[in-house]
Order: sequence, then C-alpha cells, then structure tokens
Amino acid sequence: MDSHSLINSLLDDVSKLPHRDSDRLEAVKKRARMIIIKVFNNSSPYLGELEAIHFYPSVSWSGMEDYYYDQTWNSGKIQLTSLFQTMLEDLQISHAPVSKTASVRNSPKVFVVHGHDNEMKQAVARVLEKMALEPIILHEQPDQGRTVIEKFEDYSNVGFAVVLLSPDDMAHSSKVSVAAARPRARQNVILELGFFLGKLGRERVVVFHKPVPNFEMPSDYAGVLFKPFDDAGTWQYELIKELKASGYKIDANKLV
Repeated sequence: MDSHSLINSLLDDVSKLPHRDSDRLEAVKKRARMIIIKVFNNSSPYLGELEAIHFYPSVSWSGMEDYYYDQTWNSGKIQLTSLFQTMLEDLQISHAPVSKTASVRNSPKVFVVHGHDNEMKQAVARVLEKMALEPIILHEQPDQGRTVIEKFEDYSNVGFAVVLLSPDDMAHSSKVSVAAARPRARQNVILELGFFLGKLGRERVVVFHKPVPNFEMPSDYAGVLFKPFDDAGTWQYELIKELKASGYKIDANKLV
C-alpha cells in the first residue's frame, strides 16, 4: 500500500470509529503513529499533534453529564480527521511533479531559429548574451548521434524563441511564371516557427525579418506583427521589450 493509501485508510478508520470506544481509538492512534513514522519520519511534528488530541475531558468529577464526554469525543474525532487530511495534503504537495512548463518558462535559454544569414544570427546571439541569457543555436550543439529532429526536440526546452526570417529561397506558385518568384525564408525556419508558436505561445516568440522588397511572409501567421531587422539596430530594443513583457528581468542599458 502506498503512502497516500495508508493515510486515506486512517481517515477511513476515523470515520468508522465507534462512539467512545477506547480500545478502537488506541488501535487507530497506534496505527497512525506507525504510518507517520513510515511516511514522514520519527521526528515528524505530526506525532506531537497526534498526542495533543484529547478524546476525554481533562478534568472530570462525579456526576459529570455524558454531554461533556460526547462533546470532547466528537471534537477529538474532528481534530484527528483534520490532522490526517493535513498529512495527506502535505504528501500530495511534496510529491507533486514540478511543472515542466513553469520551469521551462523561467529558463534563461532562448532558442534562435535562423536561416543562412549568419550576421543576423550572430547579432541576436550577442544581444542575448549581453542580457545574461543563453542563446541556443542548434548547429552549435553537439550531435551525439542524434538525427536533426531529435536534436531539435532535445534543445527546444527553452523559455523564449527568436525567429529570423532571411531571404534565403526564391519561390512562386505553380500557377504563375518563374518571373513571379518572391524571396522567402527557408522551409525549416517556417517549420520551427510553427513548432515554437505551439509550444511556447505567441507571446514568447518574436519574429524578425530582413526588410527586402516583396518578401513573402508565412500566410497562416498573418495578423501577427513581423518586426524588421533594421540596420539601425532598433530591433535590439524591440527584442528587449518582448523579453520584458514575457517576464524576463533584463537591463536595456547593457546594450551600450
């Protein structure tokens, strides 16, 4: 029987405890002591709390009415039930799994999704490092015999993602001529953009694009602001603004 079941069985024992049955009461308390020591330890404060519960009046006199005995007994049962419920809650809290989402959202790791534009990638990485954050650039991580998608999944437990759309490919619809081809980001970049939108939520993904003429943006992401990766460096402050909005404690003065 696991710890939760043991404490639940104590609650069951109390609910079935016959009224003013001293022998059964002592059996329940003896069992409770053993379970407290097993589940917690032999110095647990629950042992002292158990002994402090009274089921009979501390003072009695000849002719004392049964009302006072009944009242003390019922009060003792309520206190004993409350003690066991507290023990159960304590156990549930102490054994509750740490929220992976929460721990990831507090992570200083920021995934940098990029295409072939090395200058964009390096510029973003340097800004993140100045903010005491850790840029995760996939090709810089060890392979360890993993496929690309396995490696990507392993390193995607981050708190934020920066997606860089650079004009690496030229593409056009099959319904138009090659002359209508437009510059667009690599398909792996679009795939990873969608992945992080689903994993982190839109508020934890910022997308920068190179401001080139006729650049093709992902149509399913329409309505979401794409931020230009401008030569003046305004994008750096846009990145910091988005990081702060997601709860990161960073100082823009470190850019200077």
